[in-house]
Amino acid sequence: MSGISARVRARALAIALAATAASPFAANAAEGPFVINYSLPPPTLDPTIVCDIADNGFLAPLYTPLLRYETKAVAKAPEGVEVTTEDTTKIVGYLAESFTVSEDGKVLTFKLRDGLKFPSGNPLDAAAVKASLEQAWKSGTCGTYFLEAAQFGNTETIEAPDATTVVIRLKRGEPLLAHALTQPNLGIVDVKAVEANGGKAWLAGHAAGSGPYLLADYQPGVRAILKANPDFFGAAPREKEVIVNFITDNATLLLQARNKQADVTLGLSKASVESLKGADGLKIIEVPTSRWQMIALPNQTAPFDNAKFREALSYATPYDAILKNVAHGYGELFFGPYPPQFPAFNPEIGAPRAYDLAKAKALIAESGVKTPVAAEIIIREGQNDQEQIATIAQAAWSQIGVNLTIRKLPASGYQEAVGAKTKTAAIVRFDGPSVDDPAWLLDYDLRCASAYNTSNYCSKDAEALLDTRHGLTRDADRQALWDKIAKIWVADAPRIPVYADVYTAVVSADVKDWHFAQDGPFDLNAWGR
Repeated sequence: MSGISARVRARALAIALAATAASPFAANAAEGPFVINYSLPPPTLDPTIVCDIADNGFLAPLYTPLLRYETKAVAKAPEGVEVTTEDTTKIVGYLAESFTVSEDGKVLTFKLRDGLKFPSGNPLDAAAVKASLEQAWKSGTCGTYFLEAAQFGNTETIEAPDATTVVIRLKRGEPLLAHALTQPNLGIVDVKAVEANGGKAWLAGHAAGSGPYLLADYQPGVRAILKANPDFFGAAPREKEVIVNFITDNATLLLQARNKQADVTLGLSKASVESLKGADGLKIIEVPTSRWQMIALPNQTAPFDNAKFREALSYATPYDAILKNVAHGYGELFFGPYPPQFPAFNPEIGAPRAYDLAKAKALIAESGVKTPVAAEIIIREGQNDQEQIATIAQAAWSQIGVNLTIRKLPASGYQEAVGAKTKTAAIVRFDGPSVDDPAWLLDYDLRCASAYNTSNYCSKDAEALLDTRHGLTRDADRQALWDKIAKIWVADAPRIPVYADVYTAVVSADVKDWHFAQDGPFDLNAWGR
């Protein structure tokens, strides 16, 4: 069948539809909607609640934050596709035309664009921005984490002295706050519209932003249709209409990609991506990232509270086999809190851990844990490589007397398991910080009391070191700090980094521009035909 008829049929099937974002390049869109097939339906559309890096990007086209990163070219790109990514060293205004930071870092002042309105007709002025940021601040969820840049209690006030000025006052200067204000989690919400529709619960399935796209239709787990926002203050979105099908089944996702039933396919297993190499009319985008697949171990639940037991599991994991048979080369091995693409990575500390079954058995004996041990490992529906990782771990760990039961959860259930105060199961997780900075990562991933510490890992020594970071201004001193923390982490083996991820997307030959964002794959400000 022709490409056009295939695309029409894909939409008619409507297994699922998700969202995308706009392009800063105001070019004419190709005929027909821009179709995306994606494996991960989000658990909610509320930007203050969404925390998973796989879900954050879905919000990017719907909500405009105050700031954004500049873009830069990616060295490796398929012929005929211009691939860009974020330059996280350069923060510029977005909804805010400009911004300044006081010399002591305690006062951030934003000058807003004048005369803007939300799609509801409500004014998008300083009062609206203040209301949105305060809602995030007081949410008690991921919105609080982002607005506080993990420094809880550091925000003093959010002020709107006039219609185009917003001022955030801090108790202590925090450079990471400007980075946090580039993220879709702090995209500005039309609070008046939310209140008019019954409150925050309405946001779970609706959008109230002012981004380059408007949410025209949304069926949770099935589809979302986005249409260009005619009143967007920036360059017009490249594509006038975007359709994203949520397809959690990898076989269906692969079949439709092979039959060219979408412009973009995201979330395919790496094996399926590899099988499409060289396919006529398709191209594969690859971007090395500061993201990773890991097995989080519930450090506060026996027998995972035993460091020797955790170390045994780390030596009983066949990393090379997983890299070959799951990642299919779209990954890199390491061990430690930071992956190879991360700013703090030290190859001498973060070298991969070897698969050594004899050592694993010796460590089990040394741990004093009586085997066999029954345990559960959780995976997310639509994260198509996670089931393979869990299955390989299940077979490998059984050789040291650890018998795993695999439980697959939908997005909402998985989010609940990840966010549980006390974890009781191992969790296969695709993770990575929205802000590519060691302090940001460690503040949520290391601190004992953090709700976003997926392993319930608690090292008072490592946390005490982290508390000293604000007094360090020299890069060499900060790197020495990150190295000390990494050595403690490696000795404790709180979780198992399976491999650092090379992000992959399958696109049709018609796609000419592509942008990768660390916060998620749906930063569509540079996607288009």
